[in-house]
Amino acid sequence: MDRLRTAAWTALPLLLPLLAAGPVSASASAPSLPFGSVRSVHPGDALTVEAKEGEAGYADIIESPAFIAAGKLRMMNPLLTTAVTIACEARPGTYTVIKRGAGDLGPDEHPFRWARVRVEPADEAARSACRDKVTKMPSPNPEERWAPDDTWPQSEWDVRPFRAGSRITITHNFDEGADGDITLTSRAFTGRPVLRGDKAVLTATTALKCDAAPGLYVVYRHDVDQSGPDKAWARLRIAPAARAAACSTEAAAHPSGTSRTALVAWTAGGVLLASAAGAALLLRARSRRLKSTCAGALRHDSRRRRGDRRPSR
Repeated sequence: MDRLRTAAWTALPLLLPLLAAGPVSASASAPSLPFGSVRSVHPGDALTVEAKEGEAGYADIIESPAFIAAGKLRMMNPLLTTAVTIACEARPGTYTVIKRGAGDLGPDEHPFRWARVRVEPADEAARSACRDKVTKMPSPNPEERWAPDDTWPQSEWDVRPFRAGSRITITHNFDEGADGDITLTSRAFTGRPVLRGDKAVLTATTALKCDAAPGLYVVYRHDVDQSGPDKAWARLRIAPAARAAACSTEAAAHPSGTSRTALVAWTAGGVLLASAAGAALLLRARSRRLKSTCAGALRHDSRRRRGDRRPSR
């Protein structure tokens, strides 16, 4: 049992980063379509577009007549990535893949040629298999991974792992002059933090509930003049790891000042203390019986020896 426990604790640090990172995108193993490339493809093929710093901007659109739908570049530090799929009805030929900014929709836009794809011929059986394959494809994972030293959140899907009970800082880089006008709520929060600041950057701090179960949590934004349903503004993940050292919600649950952890420790300690006391009493009783038995045996042996030394008549 001790060996198994030691192995489990040794493996835990290796598993936590994988668990905290969330589900892996289905496109992670798809062939890449780098800038300036020409790739031969077939209907139904999935491709991953990866842009280095300077090659594209966050939320840029990657599109082509050969794709089922355009892809939007998301941050997967240190690259911007998106997944695209070749349409089942794409006819044989060479197609241009372009990149454009998310807001470049006017008549003066100049899309940037990213790459080219060469669609190979396919018969009707292959196209039918393609349609069946496409209907079974999982939805793309929208979660993003930004650099650890970037403030959180950088986007609506900038999902960072936090420990239950920890205190976190939230940063907002827009809405200058909205000091005190934006309130945030989440099932993971202990309160309702308000974004404050007299410049372009607004910040708020809050604590995460100690009893928050591991998983994904939505943060909702409430504007002072808001009407209508709540708006999802950010997301966070409670990591399946040890809780933070200080847990205000547990202290509040035990007004006497004894936390749940301390209560468990005292309970366990009481059981051990009672067991130790019982063992001590048992040992003491056994010791007394042993001493009594030994003393009786010595007295009997002494009387027997004195009897042996009496002179015979």
